[in-house]
Amino acid sequence: MKEGHSNAAPLSAHILFESDDLDCARERVAEKFCSHRLEIIGDRKPFRAVHHHAPGDIISLNYISYGADVLIDPGELGDFYLIQMPVSGGATIRHGGREFITSRSVASVLNADLATRMQWWQGCAQILVQVRKAPFMALAERLLDRRLPGPVVFDPLIDFTRPHMLAWRGMANAMFHAAEETAGGPTLQAALNEQRLMELFLRGQPNSCSLFFDDAPSGATPRHVRRAEEYIRAFADRPITLLDIAEAAGVAPRTLQLGYRTVLGISPLRSLARERLRRVRYELIAGEGSVSVTDVAFRWGFGHLGRFAADYRREFGERPSETVRRSAAAPFPSYPERFRQLR
Repeated sequence: MKEGHSNAAPLSAHILFESDDLDCARERVAEKFCSHRLEIIGDRKPFRAVHHHAPGDIISLNYISYGADVLIDPGELGDFYLIQMPVSGGATIRHGGREFITSRSVASVLNADLATRMQWWQGCAQILVQVRKAPFMALAERLLDRRLPGPVVFDPLIDFTRPHMLAWRGMANAMFHAAEETAGGPTLQAALNEQRLMELFLRGQPNSCSLFFDDAPSGATPRHVRRAEEYIRAFADRPITLLDIAEAAGVAPRTLQLGYRTVLGISPLRSLARERLRRVRYELIAGEGSVSVTDVAFRWGFGHLGRFAADYRREFGERPSETVRRSAAAPFPSYPERFRQLR
């Protein structure tokens, strides 16, 4: 094993190890990621594992190559997400119910709670952004201004032909270049850059919580409307009424209704219904085709299925059954763009 410098590879100031030994490579990579199965497929001669690693606050930056064709099976990652971007070669990714091939124009994000199995082909080298799950979830809840009903689940295929994600890759590349220029530890500016990087990823990469991004109302939102929205988000799963919402906001029901009409253009009860529709949609998407529309609708207080289906279609542009069918194969359309068009 070599603990020295490598030629012009990304993060060359942060070499963790270089080794021709398979067992050594498996153990050293596991120290920074998780236990996993690592096997050489076919010819062993090109095998040479290289891992560069720059630690951070929410994320760490990494460069890994194996030389030979390898099978990598970590199962579920558990406490982190992993964004993988090939700089050469490609890989076949099986993640959850999806399988696809990555290249310089198509990358991958591995969700913490879905099983993964990969084949990195000979010549494949990737830069990787490891994202700690707990602080990322805390960041997501601050950005969305709500408690999330479950973990953020990303579409595992990252398409860099999409403008939002091409811009995100530019920022990620800039952070890798900045890390190459210093071997020092994390700084305040680096921590801020990490948060911005993950905010852009959350907004740009389709995921199960994209529909919770609201269009910000123009101008300042009155305090009683903000309190009402917080109450709705916290208690949408309970049989609350207009009187309950107004009491939580500290104003009379009529005052609350006027505030909603002025600022949001809807009524408080319509906001409650919209919130519940979003919770239904989250469960239908996260279920990847395995959940019952009827069960989820009833759980969120929609007793009249015909009216529920009409409201759902008006809100999201498709029937609940269409969401279930599509989620089994490709669950994550570009919700931020589509949602803005429908509002």
